[in-house]
Amino acid sequence: MAETIADQKKGINLIKIGGIQIKLDYSWFIVFALVLWSLSAGYFPQTYPERTTLTYWTAGLIAALLFFVSVVTHELSHSFMAISSGIKISEITLFIFGGMARLSEEAGDPKTEFKIAIVGPLTSFALAVVFWLIQNAIRGDQPSIIVEIFGYLAWINIALAVFNLIPGFPLDGGRVFRAFWWWKTGSMIEATRVASDIGKGFAIVLMILGGVQIFSGALIGGLWLIFVGMFLRGMAQGGYQQLVIEKSLEGTRVQDIMIRDVVTAAPDLSLKQLIADYFLRYGYRGFPIMTDGKVSGMISLANVKDLSEQEQADKMVKQVMTPINGAMTILPETSLIEALKKMSQEKVTRLLVMRGDQMMGMITQTGLLRFLEIKRALANEIHRKKDESDGSGRLIA
Repeated sequence: MAETIADQKKGINLIKIGGIQIKLDYSWFIVFALVLWSLSAGYFPQTYPERTTLTYWTAGLIAALLFFVSVVTHELSHSFMAISSGIKISEITLFIFGGMARLSEEAGDPKTEFKIAIVGPLTSFALAVVFWLIQNAIRGDQPSIIVEIFGYLAWINIALAVFNLIPGFPLDGGRVFRAFWWWKTGSMIEATRVASDIGKGFAIVLMILGGVQIFSGALIGGLWLIFVGMFLRGMAQGGYQQLVIEKSLEGTRVQDIMIRDVVTAAPDLSLKQLIADYFLRYGYRGFPIMTDGKVSGMISLANVKDLSEQEQADKMVKQVMTPINGAMTILPETSLIEALKKMSQEKVTRLLVMRGDQMMGMITQTGLLRFLEIKRALANEIHRKKDESDGSGRLIA
């Protein structure tokens, strides 16, 4: 799968391939343990009986590692195709539900979207063929667990390709379908909405099947299907909402909506006075601090809410404020999409709009959400009027 979600998930940096950082999300260790256990305690003992426990666990470890190499290869194929199309790729993250390549932006046209999406399943099919050829090349007269390892890898790559080809967003098949619908309708948003709905429908089917499995006695398999369904449903809904947000913000810059008359506070105020004269008076959750005509930091409710009344009386703003740094500033010509990404990455709810050491304004998460709500309301009104139209641009009387 590929995504353009702004959040930078925490994890372990593993290796860089072609300038792309491969990361392990901490949840990956859960699925790795499950795959290793299912292979070592289930699959290999059943397909290749009467061998030692050490043999099964060694084979399971090799197969599990090569399976995740296959997942990385699948995601790298997406990434290299995206890079060849001019889209930057920062990282690939392996997590509990597989792998995810992080795209810096959406594809610019249906053809590019199709190429980026389809290359993943094609790569998995190619890997299946390679593992099948290796299996047949090393197959001898006597059965061997090594042969079974490559047989499993051929099968699991086919399964990975087929699963990803299901036409529900955000799976690769959903992105292929979105490319087709985008080409047919000319609207990426409409194509994403339809593909997202199919993805949510498929997720519900998975959850129902999981429930059936649980009632039939397959507790682990059923729970797994339910969790995968819940994850896909959230990704399908989130992917569509993210696209709507990005399209709403397209072409708008920070300076277009920033607060120009910013209320600032002095560093020598007591926290008690700050609370009374600023937080309670204005109702804002944070204020820039000005020292000698320049911004020296930011103070928010988070800086003072856990302090006792005595500490609030004794301490001054400059003692608890957060000194100004690059994480809390942004240039005025930056797009709102980039501003949202920065807020998400830095986990802040406001950014100071700076030109050098001069503060030009401020943007807040609340202000951005209000702007989005207005844009969405206006877009809904336009769609409503179109629906009432007789198709020739005239409203029906």
